[in-house]
Amino acid sequence: MQNDPLISIRDLHVSFGPVEVLHGIDLDIEQGVIHALIGESGSGKSVLARSILGLAGNNCRINGSIKFQGQELLTLSAQEYRKLRGAEIAMVVQDAMSALNPMRTIGYQLMETIACRHPNFRDQNTAKVLATCKHDLHDIALELLKTVGITAPEKRMTSYAHQLSGGMRQRIMIALALVGSPKLLLADEPTTALDVVVQRELLQELRETIRKLNMSMLLVTHDLHLAHDIADKVSVMYAGYLLEEGPVAKVLPNPSHPYTEGLLDAMPDMTSVKGTLKPIPGEIPPPDKLGNGCPFASRCEKVCDACRQTLSPLTDVDSIVHWRSRCTKAHEANVTEQQAGLDHVSDMMKSLVNMEQTDFPTLVDAHIQRHCYYTRQGILGRKKPWDVLQDIEVQIEHGEILGLVGESGCGKSTLARLLLGHQKPTQGVVLFQNQPIPEPRSKLWRAQRAAMQMIYQDPYGCFDARMPIIEQVAEPLMVHKNMTKEAALKRAAAVLKAVGMPEHHMSRLPVVMSGGQLQRAAIARAVALEPALLVCDEPVASLDVSIQAQVLELLYKLRNASHMSMLFVSHNLNVVRYICDRVVVMYLGRIVEMGDVDEIFKRPKHPYTKLLMASTPGADASVIRFYPKGSMPSPIDRPKGCVFANRCPVASARCHEQVPTLTKLSDNHACACFEQKAFEALQATEGEA
Repeated sequence: MQNDPLISIRDLHVSFGPVEVLHGIDLDIEQGVIHALIGESGSGKSVLARSILGLAGNNCRINGSIKFQGQELLTLSAQEYRKLRGAEIAMVVQDAMSALNPMRTIGYQLMETIACRHPNFRDQNTAKVLATCKHDLHDIALELLKTVGITAPEKRMTSYAHQLSGGMRQRIMIALALVGSPKLLLADEPTTALDVVVQRELLQELRETIRKLNMSMLLVTHDLHLAHDIADKVSVMYAGYLLEEGPVAKVLPNPSHPYTEGLLDAMPDMTSVKGTLKPIPGEIPPPDKLGNGCPFASRCEKVCDACRQTLSPLTDVDSIVHWRSRCTKAHEANVTEQQAGLDHVSDMMKSLVNMEQTDFPTLVDAHIQRHCYYTRQGILGRKKPWDVLQDIEVQIEHGEILGLVGESGCGKSTLARLLLGHQKPTQGVVLFQNQPIPEPRSKLWRAQRAAMQMIYQDPYGCFDARMPIIEQVAEPLMVHKNMTKEAALKRAAAVLKAVGMPEHHMSRLPVVMSGGQLQRAAIARAVALEPALLVCDEPVASLDVSIQAQVLELLYKLRNASHMSMLFVSHNLNVVRYICDRVVVMYLGRIVEMGDVDEIFKRPKHPYTKLLMASTPGADASVIRFYPKGSMPSPIDRPKGCVFANRCPVASARCHEQVPTLTKLSDNHACACFEQKAFEALQATEGEA
């Protein structure tokens, strides 16, 4: 029996100026249900979610109906909307940094929100509550931080937003949204920056909270595996239209619409074979360029004349479970044209990147005993060192892609900076082509930069907003290769074309380009210098599944064409499993397991590796029940013994006293664990269960 809808949207049209971006949306969100809204950037997901809260924008025009518990929201005054927000309906935005106050501590922002929105205080004077109930507010804030998996919450209360990692800031945003115990939670990509373990724990806790309080959640996401694991119902959006909707258990395993199937084919999983992802060709058409037919027609391989002329209504695929779709051609496949396009990219890169056979089979050889950061107690206190990395032995071979995985705060980005030469280790040495990396910022160091390039996680933050893309790709060629401006622009255009950027986009400014286009430009700028080492720091974390597939295929073919080495930093194990040759698993600054990707993923030996794999969206999570609840300790207060002992289901007394060394199990596998046999017995028990 279908539940009564908590929120009911009918014939919703949203326009910005003369351009309509949502076209007659009908959507019901039932009580106690997690409803996923999936689709690429530009499909209208965030506009729909923000329209519910009246936050779509001052210059937008909304027609239709949005009813919350029978009350029409579109007729509310600004004051009535303010009372609703945070109390009845709350929102978690994707960019936490822009939503947090940089001038206030995390603790103050939490306590202020609790005083304003918490059920115990929302009807009282906020200033009076802040002045008289500080102890109660502080205790509630600490509990919220613990709920969302913040390590050392007492210390984080005094931190500012810029002092926290992206994952921690996102957890703070979720904690702020839960303050008022809302009936409906609008979550816009809430776990994009989170590690897989924290992501699963947090979403499971959210799911339990929603069940317990009979809340509902609209989850806006591009991760179909995540939607499959956490949501009850799913709606698929494209170019402002709903193309398919129904129960997750029906839609995702056996989609009806070609667009839904295209999204699934573009996502790697634990069984994907390298080089077999199927990116959806083309891009979402702009709202002012849509015709009368199906908006997906220009990218659909099974399009017919009728599709270009008329848009089919949502019709029942299965009326019993309320599964509806605008098309039923999903099971016919034809990828010949798409694969030819990818091969064309590979051929172009071979002509642009001509790297000779190297004299250095081991390109990077790192021996880092320890690397420290420093903290100061008080204004005049002495600086106290604390280890962020310990006992790191890592090699990157010529032409291989080495994956680096682990939770936020484990030291992945710090190790990447050390391997790239941006910092020098406190104790140890990093060799590049058999020579120590020169002192940072020295003349020799600058001369070496062309051979070591990086693709950053945030493409918007690494481009100058005032310069066209093609000039920013050409600039490093003039600096490092001494090319003339004319020659540099010519080569920049060739490389941009090779990474799939249309010629008319090359002269655009970064601000008018999508994340996927900018990420392609970032790859082009790095590859144009023909580096021997390319460091990729979460290069696809914030991209839509189709753009992610295109970028992954592009990187994979670049490696095959140029034989460059890559360090691929990611918390997405599906992506690492798909693109990497070897993988290093880190926890709290130490390597706990490393080896060939197939060996690690098929036969993990360390309990932490197994936890990461089980926490990956779409994976079998049954083994997680054996693990005690907990979070990664703060590196400032590093525990004695094995760093994973407090979360390990087989930890012994020895594990809490001694640090296990990384022991070679075979030529392609090494592990740091005292209790491997006990863990294997536990896995056998899990298999029998």
